[in-house]
Amino acid sequence: MGTWNASRPDGTSFALDLKPDKSFNWTFTPKGQTPQSFDGTYTVDGAVLSLERTGGGAMLAAIDLKDPQHFNFKPVGAPPEDPGLDFSK
Repeated sequence: MGTWNASRPDGTSFALDLKPDKSFNWTFTPKGQTPQSFDGTYTVDGAVLSLERTGGGAMLAAIDLKDPQHFNFKPVGAPPEDPGLDFSK
């Protein structure tokens, strides 16, 4: 739980707020553009995080908890060479 942040080399930034009531808010900001966000509910099943969007759709990711302050988020189905996103608190 908590607010987690990540960025990509292209300048896109991400914020993921995981709340105790199992709700979340995902915000991404492409470099030089307006932030975009969506919310919904989340579940964790082993090493898989499921973000169920309000209004439909879901994003599934394999998560690798590095320590209590860092984890890697890699969308399920991403190519093997995709490094994922490294989130930190």
